[in-house]
Amino acid sequence: MAKRPNEWNRADAEEKIAEVFNAAKSGETQIVRDFDGSFEVKFVAPRSKQPLNEFLAQGGPVEE
Repeated sequence: MAKRPNEWNRADAEEKIAEVFNAAKSGETQIVRDFDGSFEVKFVAPRSKQPLNEFLAQGGPVEE
């Protein structure tokens, strides 16, 4: 079975961790295979906050 570009064995992932992180940051979840399972590495960007002046310009009550 051919290895997909986003799959790593654990030893390779440990040696090339920067590549694993960079690939995950580019938007594709990376799979790291271990002998008894696997890890999924994905990048989650922080939510951008709305500037205060835009928030205040909306007016009205805050919806929860």
